[in-house]
Order: sequence, then C-alpha cells, then structure tokens
Amino acid sequence: MYTNIPTNELLYIIEKACKNDDLEPSVRQEILHLTRLIVTRNYFKFQDKTYLQKKCLAMGAPTSSALSEIYLQFMENTKIFDILRRSRVEGYCRYVDDILIIYDENHTNIEEVQKSFNDITAGFHFTLEREEDQNKLPRPHNNQDREWTFLRRF
Repeated sequence: MYTNIPTNELLYIIEKACKNDDLEPSVRQEILHLTRLIVTRNYFKFQDKTYLQKKCLAMGAPTSSALSEIYLQFMENTKIFDILRRSRVEGYCRYVDDILIIYDENHTNIEEVQKSFNDITAGFHFTLEREEDQNKLPRPHNNQDREWTFLRRF
C-alpha cells in the first residue's frame, strides 16, 4: 500500500488540513517543508542495501504508516463514504489497508462498490475476497431471519 500513496497528492492533503485547522502560516509552511523532506528523502533498507524510493512512500520507513493513514482518511472522508452511502452498505471497518464491508446482497452490488473504489485513484487496486466458510464469523443473534455473507478482505 505505501508504494501506492501519491506524495504530491499527500502534500496537497496535508496543506489543506493545515488550512482547515487554521494553523499559522509559518507553522503550516514548516509542516509542509518537513513533510516534503520526508517524502523526497524516502530511504529504505533491503538485504543490507540502502535504496531511495523515488515516488510514493517507502515500505519500512517509520513515517510511511502515519502518512498513509492521513491519505486513507482523506480518501474515506471525501470519496469512500459517499460510495458506501450510495451503495447502501450497512457496515464498513478498516484496519490499515484491510477493509471489512457488511452489506445486504439484495440492495448492494459489491462488484460495483469494488469498481468504484478502484476508480478513486490509479495507484490503488482493491481486491474482493469473499468468506468461503460462513461459519468462521459469528452471526449476529438479533437478526436471525437475515441471510449473511461475510467478506474477509476487500
């Protein structure tokens, strides 16, 4: 996932967040300057060799998880939540880059949701993985009359 976070867009997102939080211009410029330094000097080590990640965020860099979280939360708040509402998705949970979606097959075309997610940005490719063993996850006890399909990863 880190190697798919577009750094130019990330800098724009951070700048917009600083403006929305009404930060002083000098503080905003310092945050942007430091973030720009981090994403342009994106070194990582693999098999005792040091590399420079030329675009996107580097795997293993200590700042990549925080910066990718900023990017993903922005995508959720500006695009993903709208897709979920339009598609009548009943539940959405994300942990880092794993997403659990709960939906009613009678109201939601999950393949369309997946296509909409993939249309958000060119660098990301969301995959759909259906739960094969329906007995692995507990069924909610208050909705016995409902048929449930569980997705393990999206």
